[in-house]
Amino acid sequence: MRKRISIAVCAGLLALSVGSVQAGLLMKPTYNPELDYQEQLLFGSYDDSMTPPDEILGFPIGYRVATPAQITESINTWKTQSKRLKVLEYAKSHEGRPLHAVFISSPENLARMDEVLEQLAALSDPRKTSDSQAQQIIEKLPAIAWMAYSIHGNETSGADAALTSIYHYAASTDADVKSMLDDMIVVIDPIMNPDGRDRFAKSLEQYRGTAPNVDDQALLHRGDWPYGRTNHYFFDLNRDFFYLTQPETIGRVELINKWRPQLMIDGHEMGPQDTYLMGPPRQPLNFNIAPSVQKWAQTFSLDQGAAFDEKGWRYYTGEWFENWYPGYSNYAEYRGSMHILYEQSRMAEDGVRRPEGTIQTYKESVHHQFVSTIANLQSLQKHSKAMYKDYWEDRKSLLKKDSPYANRTFVVQANGNKSRLATLVSKLQAQDIEIYTADKEFTVKKAKNHLGDIGTATIKKGSLIIPNRQPEARLLAAIMEFDAQILPETLEQERQKILREGQSIMYDTSAWNLTMMYGLEAFTVAQHISTNISPYSEPTLNLELADDKAIAWAVNGDDDASVGFAARLMERGVQVRVIDKATQLGAVDLARGSVVVTITDNRNNENLIDLLNTTAKESQLSIRNINTGYGTGDMPEWGGDHFQLLAKPQLAILGQAGTSANDVGATWWSIDTHLGIRHSQLDSSALSRTDLRRYNVIVMPSAWRVSDANANALKTWVEQGGTLITHEGATQALASKDKTRVKLLDNILEDAEKYDIALQRRLLASEPVKNMQEVYSSALQTDVAYPWDDAPKRLSKEELKKRNDWQKMFMPAGAMVSGSADQEHWLTFGTNETLPLLYGRQPVLIVPENAEAVVTVGVYADKKPAKKSAKKDDDEKDKAIAWYTLPEDSELKVRMSGLLWPEAAQRIANSAYLTRERMGNGQVIMFSGEPVFRGATLGTNRLLLNAIVYGPGMGTRANIDL
Repeated sequence: MRKRISIAVCAGLLALSVGSVQAGLLMKPTYNPELDYQEQLLFGSYDDSMTPPDEILGFPIGYRVATPAQITESINTWKTQSKRLKVLEYAKSHEGRPLHAVFISSPENLARMDEVLEQLAALSDPRKTSDSQAQQIIEKLPAIAWMAYSIHGNETSGADAALTSIYHYAASTDADVKSMLDDMIVVIDPIMNPDGRDRFAKSLEQYRGTAPNVDDQALLHRGDWPYGRTNHYFFDLNRDFFYLTQPETIGRVELINKWRPQLMIDGHEMGPQDTYLMGPPRQPLNFNIAPSVQKWAQTFSLDQGAAFDEKGWRYYTGEWFENWYPGYSNYAEYRGSMHILYEQSRMAEDGVRRPEGTIQTYKESVHHQFVSTIANLQSLQKHSKAMYKDYWEDRKSLLKKDSPYANRTFVVQANGNKSRLATLVSKLQAQDIEIYTADKEFTVKKAKNHLGDIGTATIKKGSLIIPNRQPEARLLAAIMEFDAQILPETLEQERQKILREGQSIMYDTSAWNLTMMYGLEAFTVAQHISTNISPYSEPTLNLELADDKAIAWAVNGDDDASVGFAARLMERGVQVRVIDKATQLGAVDLARGSVVVTITDNRNNENLIDLLNTTAKESQLSIRNINTGYGTGDMPEWGGDHFQLLAKPQLAILGQAGTSANDVGATWWSIDTHLGIRHSQLDSSALSRTDLRRYNVIVMPSAWRVSDANANALKTWVEQGGTLITHEGATQALASKDKTRVKLLDNILEDAEKYDIALQRRLLASEPVKNMQEVYSSALQTDVAYPWDDAPKRLSKEELKKRNDWQKMFMPAGAMVSGSADQEHWLTFGTNETLPLLYGRQPVLIVPENAEAVVTVGVYADKKPAKKSAKKDDDEKDKAIAWYTLPEDSELKVRMSGLLWPEAAQRIANSAYLTRERMGNGQVIMFSGEPVFRGATLGTNRLLLNAIVYGPGMGTRANIDL
């Protein structure tokens, strides 16, 4: 047995970590026995041929945070020393760090991994496997466990426990370990977010003093902006398991889905003054999780609790932990895995002084995670065969004609946005979901749209057809159904919690389905569609390229990729135009928002054709060659105002302390993913010392505060011709400082009628003239209708304020609401008239007559006329419900999906999600929310891309270069 580094020898290791050269200049810390955790993590006998972890790390495992490089070095060392290990690199992070899955089992099991994969695939599809075959497979299959840790980079104890576990199971010579590995393949995913962990490990070095620190308010424990929780682009990877936007998640999900683990654990940390949370979760639980999975969660929890009881460690289950949103790592539950969450109180590195006065050390927190790992694997060894049988029975039930999923099909209408449809297909196929396409146009009955209307729908040829009756029915339903169900008693509990405490029991957003997030027209059809469809096959990419005989070239503006096409061409020195009205030039149809390059704008560009074709290939777009500039009929010609010349965006993003790292990162990621153009990130705290003349577009992601100095500097810059784009908190800050004409709801209640008249004016602008005879009449009309005629009796200022204050309590944590997108505005290129909006606790924007409401909350629909009664006097009139009045012959549809209380719906109805106003020579474009939420709201993301790329040319008075 090799000699290990003792705790006594380690007493000065943390102090010495500030630098050995300076160590002699610094005073040594005093000894604190409370920091000397006496229990050993590793136990039993180990193979002397394997290098102990402390010899690789230079300190006892669990004593300090192992860096990603140290974890990788350990894995690479051990894989050459043990026949029980097989290591697969399943992804590389944005910063180039490897992500490994470490397979641990008997050499015999590792030798037949391909056979095991075949058996798992057969067991997952009852259409291809009989009951007798399934029983034989179950008898042969080893248990499969996927043990994953530290998806949040500053929740470090899990990865150190993973390192402990790898060594323990690879090197142990104990009989019980050998027996377990004969029965099981353990897959350890030791470090799910290496970039975030590396960032946090560096902050530990930066804030390390000579003495250990047990104050959880210290920078050593908390870190600083953007913190270590997220990956390179500041994404929370534990929300990405079906949106699949990040390379870490894409690689991980592919391997998890391939191995279909029976058990999946996810090792996290929570607040440092807490204890330890383990499964099972409380309500709300997603209805699409199999009852058998929930049953086993209870069994495993009892065993894990017993292991903690034996150690005298405190813990709890449920409480704040619910499982409604399916985008965590527990997405695997919907595929049949039993998922367990670990939440260890976060100790950073040294330890934390706790409420009872004791210190819990970092090593103890690692020990908790390690013991949990052992307990769960022992439970799996006992119950694996029974769990396989439950899995098989559930998979069979999903395909029956009386299954809850039997008579439901999701339909996504064909459209010109090929890149967005391809993105949806790729996400579904990554989850083994079967997709078909419509061979021809056909009609279906009982089709429900996003607004909840049910009726007959015409399905276009080429539409995506996704029957819910298929092996992955549960996950398919969870990520595609328009509304996730919730128990009535849970809903009641939620409302009572809001009224009593002003807080929610919901942990995450309550709406997430892919078609609404992506802004794609879709239906849920109450039947199993099986005719007029064929299995989906990826379209052959035969791009049409630019012809040098044409006089102009265009790409389809319906496609999101067209925005990047325009931006990249401008960056390459090409003059680019965009059309704000659909037209037909010769045989070429051009949608609103199409990008056009003309020969007349680029006569001196000798490389024009090559640049067009290179950029088209990068964007995977076909180029339409135009041979005439004459519009068919009354459609626009190429020399008119509808062909707007663009200006190259010179872009900056504001970030750093005071801004939302998640929103900064999502914005940054969207630009790099969808545009790929150069831009600068600026420190918002140094804005007053920054030369803003270098930029013509500045994006201001959500911020907790905006100083007066910054607000004034940005206003001056905008007036000189800049395009300022603000999100959520930044929008609220500017609007509250009266830097914009758009106002917050809180601030217009005294002038509600003025803003309602502005609303009615916008609504009337989209309606036809009802009586042409009155227009041409010579006689003076005495009964002209005005928006305020016969309007409901307005609420008093005092009543409006009381209602507004009450309604604020019920604002959603994340619900889908319907948006009306102005189809004549350039900001809505590439969007449908009805645009789903993810709405949360965000500013409610009210637009006056001298600003533009580009996207508003709510879609108006005709309602059946009520019987006309005699005209009421003022005392008899119905009362208004808010600052606005509703047209008598219309109803307003607001909620699409998720939990939106009626009070909140009344508050946000008719408000603006996206506004634009001119300011001097520039413009301010304000989003009420975050348009790139988790990289997945592709509908509203298109609005942001339009603002960034088209803003400098479409909405400002550009300088003329003489």
